[in-house]
Amino acid sequence: MKLRLFIAALLFVLPLPAAATPQAVERAFQDYKVAVLSGDGVAAAALVTQQTYDYYRQIADHALTLDQGGLNKLHVMDRMAVLQLRYQMSRAQLESMSGAEIVAYAVDQGWIGKDGVSRLQVGPFTVNGDTASAAALGGDGQETSLRLHFVKEGDRWRLDLMRMLLVTRVAIAQAIQQTGMSENDFILYALEAMTGRRPGLDIWSPPS
Repeated sequence: MKLRLFIAALLFVLPLPAAATPQAVERAFQDYKVAVLSGDGVAAAALVTQQTYDYYRQIADHALTLDQGGLNKLHVMDRMAVLQLRYQMSRAQLESMSGAEIVAYAVDQGWIGKDGVSRLQVGPFTVNGDTASAAALGGDGQETSLRLHFVKEGDRWRLDLMRMLLVTRVAIAQAIQQTGMSENDFILYALEAMTGRRPGLDIWSPPS
């Protein structure tokens, strides 16, 4: 009996972990949208997962080291990301920046499309422990097959961009197939459209 009273008393003293709620995930989603739309790279980067940081750090490493033979072994989406960093960042930036800093830089530079983010709406989040997801809504307000996934890392909900990149891989491959262009020609066309400059042959070699 005394032990039960002691445990009950502790419940009023010791802090208990807050229950995960869909509202908390929704707030993280809205915070991410606001950060991207306002061009606040640091705030946006703080709301994506460690796995996302690791991916972009690896992309930067590829930009520093891979020749054309190595690049051609990558999926076209990853190859495009490598060449975009190589084309628009200096070697010093590629060497020194962390994955989180690269994500922040991409937001600051507007590489993450604000138009798509501004139109993005989701249904209610479903929470399962330290993971949560919600369906993206179409223009008619109906659920689509695309889902946004969040992971709780530490004390914060973070967007799992890697799950979204899997969808992007399929979309890019389909887009290239529809154009009839080769993968590398499509990448060069996309880089020119983004920057207004046609990449030279040196894009296929690591920066000196």
